[in-house]
Amino acid sequence: MRYAGLTSAVFLLAACTSPAPPTCPDAASVVPAKLGGATYLGGLTERLAGPDRENVVLEAVQDMRKKDPALTPDEMIDILIAADCPNTDPTTSDANERARIKVFRDNVEQITNLP
Repeated sequence: MRYAGLTSAVFLLAACTSPAPPTCPDAASVVPAKLGGATYLGGLTERLAGPDRENVVLEAVQDMRKKDPALTPDEMIDILIAADCPNTDPTTSDANERARIKVFRDNVEQITNLP
């Protein structure tokens, strides 16, 4: 089942860069049930908080492709950004947080566009 209200990366970027604790999107609006919904997103959030983010992203992309081959790179990026949202540091300036998320998005984009 494709989900209609796919949260855009622009919304996620804005929501995840507020100076207060971030208001992250609801897992049901971002993660298809086929992947595991909130449980999947929560586990991914924990893994992204660790030191090996690049490998976590690579493993997550491979896992998403296996569980739902119809997911587009943009949908995978939205899921990964939503999973990373709770990991934002509310004491970081908006500009620095936006820069961090842009680098993260660029890295995710490169990985999701790999064959």
